[in-house]
Amino acid sequence: MQIFVKGQAEREFAPDQIIASVSFSTHADSYDEALKQGVQNVKDYLQFVVDNTDFQISDFKTASYNIREEFHTNRLDPKTEADLEKNLTKRVSDGFFFSQYAAVEFDFNKERLAKLLVLTSKNPNAPRFHINFTLKDPKACERELLADAYNDAKIKAEALVAAAGKHLRDCVRVDIDMPPHHEAVYEGAMMRKTAMRGSINDYDEEIRNIDETFQPDDIPISKTINCIWETSD
Repeated sequence: MQIFVKGQAEREFAPDQIIASVSFSTHADSYDEALKQGVQNVKDYLQFVVDNTDFQISDFKTASYNIREEFHTNRLDPKTEADLEKNLTKRVSDGFFFSQYAAVEFDFNKERLAKLLVLTSKNPNAPRFHINFTLKDPKACERELLADAYNDAKIKAEALVAAAGKHLRDCVRVDIDMPPHHEAVYEGAMMRKTAMRGSINDYDEEIRNIDETFQPDDIPISKTINCIWETSD
């Protein structure tokens, strides 16, 4: 006789990696101006960060880039009697929109993150800022849970066969579910119009306040396995 048992294990792990993403957006009347101003905004931001931290421009990896023209439709008033039965509209350009998305990954370090947050807030064309607290090796965390999930399945199997008056023999098959790992995510749009002046030392208090109060949640990881056990009388 065989029985099927599901074993489960879950544990929370402290994040050990930060992924900070920045999304730039610029609007202009022409394609050329959107490109020129958008690229300059990205360059100014990255240079300001590099000048005041230990980050390098090459640390920010561009994931997407786009320039698009957007439109809206205006309804036109009829000018003749024949126009009364027509739906007169005109397509009007809203201009060109530049967007670029980049991300930097680094080991969990709240002070480095705090500096990046504060410097972003000082940029006159601040990008949208998105933070992911993650695990560098979530698979390793899942492997730690395998033994717990297997023990959970064995305890359940022993209880079932005892209730049936039988004895548990060997586990002959194990199927492992691979659920995606979770992240702790924080997001904020920083659009504060403060001139980029001074140095990072001028912002020590702001950096210290963030470093002392910003505490991410632990990341829950779960593991589920399906076991087939053989039993004997």
